[in-house]
Amino acid sequence: MKEFLNFIKSAHFFLLFLLLEIISILLIVKNTEKASGFLNSANAVSGFFHSKITNISDYFSLKTDNAKLIKENYLLHNYINSTLTEKNLYSPEIQNLGLFYKSAKVVKNSINKPYNILTVNKGILNGIHENMAVVSNDGVIGITAVTGKKYTTVISILNTKLEISAKVKRTNYHGIVKWDGKNPEYVLLTDIPVYSSLFIGDNIVTGGYSSIFPENIKIGTVSEVEKDKQSTFYNIKVKLSQDFRKLENVYLIDYKGIDERNRLEDSTVTMFQFNRF
Repeated sequence: MKEFLNFIKSAHFFLLFLLLEIISILLIVKNTEKASGFLNSANAVSGFFHSKITNISDYFSLKTDNAKLIKENYLLHNYINSTLTEKNLYSPEIQNLGLFYKSAKVVKNSINKPYNILTVNKGILNGIHENMAVVSNDGVIGITAVTGKKYTTVISILNTKLEISAKVKRTNYHGIVKWDGKNPEYVLLTDIPVYSSLFIGDNIVTGGYSSIFPENIKIGTVSEVEKDKQSTFYNIKVKLSQDFRKLENVYLIDYKGIDERNRLEDSTVTMFQFNRF
């Protein structure tokens, strides 16, 4: 008995601590539902405000992130093309050598006129000149027209005067894309013969015959097809891959190797005109 009392005396702090722990556990178990409800409510409130703060932060960082991605994208285009050119990799799989992409922002755009143009915030000071291809991440936009020091106007594909060399990607049949001045979501594709294979959903891309546009840039997809009763060609309606109502950022393509081609073609035409053969 004496030994038991001595043990109680020597361990009374530990026993007191153990008793308090047991009481605390009993209280927690008893009030589990209330505690749980309180914690859930606190977590819900905390989560709500955290979500709102995150959304606000994300919103204000979107513009910066978007601009950064655009810059990285066109720098990557330029790096790939310059690297391939330097290494002289002439392979059938490697296309668009000598192309340099310059990013720009659309500051004005029209889609409801017969001769639509748009304006971008880059000009001569940025290396922009006339007759450069203009594209977006989604497809063909147009061709540069008049260039100032800081701004450039662009003839939109939604301009009834503009014709662009195109082809059916799956079959490689070439034709011409032109807008009819009606719906800004669609253009017409002509000169595709009726004996060629053509399906709804076929991809239409730039044809490569152009001295401005590189080959295989997306234009849109076939949405309607009918045979022209007065010719041997299809009447083809193409849904544009770019929604011009949402157009904000574009790339202007500087084709460094095109001057030689243009000189050769012009010289050949001149030679025939003056019978120099």
